[in-house]
This record gives sequence, structure tokens and C-alpha cells, in this order.
Amino acid sequence: MIVVADSGATKTNWRVVMDDFTVISFETAGLSPYFNTELDFNNALVQGFPKELNPNEIANVFFYGAGCGAQERSSSVEGYLQNFFPAAEISAKSDALGAARALLHNDQGIIVILGTGSNISYYDGTKLEAKTPSLGFILGDEGSGAHMGRLLLRDFFYGHMDSVLGKKLSSHYDMDLAHVLNMIYDNPKPSTYLASFVPFLLDNVENLCIADLITRSFEEMYQLHLKCYPQLESLKIGVTGSVGCLFSSILDRVGSQHGFEVYKYLRYPIGSLVDYHVSLYRKEK
Repeated sequence: MIVVADSGATKTNWRVVMDDFTVISFETAGLSPYFNTELDFNNALVQGFPKELNPNEIANVFFYGAGCGAQERSSSVEGYLQNFFPAAEISAKSDALGAARALLHNDQGIIVILGTGSNISYYDGTKLEAKTPSLGFILGDEGSGAHMGRLLLRDFFYGHMDSVLGKKLSSHYDMDLAHVLNMIYDNPKPSTYLASFVPFLLDNVENLCIADLITRSFEEMYQLHLKCYPQLESLKIGVTGSVGCLFSSILDRVGSQHGFEVYKYLRYPIGSLVDYHVSLYRKEK
């Protein structure tokens, strides 16, 4: 049996592939070497792993998550997982590589992750090459839910939002300034808080102010990241993550203005990741 996992800031999607290639699914909280300890990983698996299965019988674990691109961090995650799956061969790789394998398998192209955070890289069919670093929600994450949430809060508190929309926002969220600042600066996962405004953006996407805000976020993503890749118009561009997929029509408009087209949208990469690893598993068997 093998396990494939795709971890974001909010949740981790897990799939157990049985020897007959049937698949069992379960979810845990998002798991990251930056925010979670060995105990967090273990507790999540103790609670979430299907009770009818034996973790000692897992042969391989393929874990993809934010923060696993650095060798030191990926080694830590592999160690955390080894404690729960003692007989398995463990591989912890970046969420960007997981997205690339899900979207493009072995083809070349650009992968764009637009979820709570953002990540843009070139994939040569085997490995990733990023022309711009992922700077996180404070310095970067353009095009992401956290970035859009930040823009929304700035518009609200700087008085750049029409009063009707502002009242609507206040009726859905606690917009007391002290509360908002506390949630951003004294919160273990501030990016998740910022991205929590995405449902409001989606519900009000027909509002011109909201549509403009989303467009601004995607425009910054293009100008700072996608524009760095020569011959962008000739490359396959794959987008994954809830934010990119929910607002795909706006991203398509930004693309048409700048001469690029999204080849594929994939909101949840876990299904295609399972297909990728099952195809390799079948060859090995």
C-alpha cells in the first residue's frame, strides 16, 4: 500500500492506495514544518488515519506540502512521518512539485499555485526552477487568498471601499481594528486569517470594487512573476489552488490582456497526484 498526501495551509488531503488500487480518503489539518511540530503530525495521523488499516503495512508515503522544498525542512517532515509509518519509505517534497506532477505529469510548463499563498515556477518535466522566490504573505504571495485579504482590509480601513460594501463586510466579519490587528500580528497562522475573506470576495465578485481588487492581485502576480518567463505565450500554464480556480474568469481576462492562456485549472491536485503515483506503482509491480 502507498499513501499520497497534499498539504495546504488549511487542510491535508490524504489518499491510501490499496494493493488492488482501490483508494481510501481521509483529511487532517494542514501540516507544515514551519508551523507544526512532530507531535502535531503524529496527533493528526492518530486521529485521521483509517482505523481499519495498519500503518505498519504502508510501503511508501509521498507527502507534498508548503515548506518542504528546503532539504532541512523536508528531512524533518520525513522523520515525523517515519514515526507513524515505521516500515515505509518516506518522501516529502514541496507543494509546488506536487502541483507540477498533478498538472503536467512529465510535460514542461509553468505551474501557478494560488491558494492561501502563492508559488510560481517553471517545470521541465522533472524538476522545478523558480525565477522569483516565494516571499510569504508579508512580502509577497501575489494572487493568493492572503494577498487579496490584505488588499480588502487596506481598502476598508483606508476608506477606499463604498459604504454599502463596507457595511456588508462588517456584518459578516469582526472589523474592529484592534481585533483585525491582533488576528494578523498575534496569531500563529495570520495568512489563513487573511485568506478567510475569500468567501466574501466570491459572494460579491460582481461588485466592481471587488472585481477590481481581484484583478489587481492577479495583475501583480503577472507583473512580478509570470512576466519573468520568456515566451510565456508558448508554454503550458497550469493553475491549482482554490483561489485561482474560483476566480478563473478574472485570471483569464488578465491573461488575454497580456498574451498568455491557462492550459488547465485544477482546484484539488490530490486526484491527479494519486494517478501519477499509481502509474509509477503499476510499473514497479
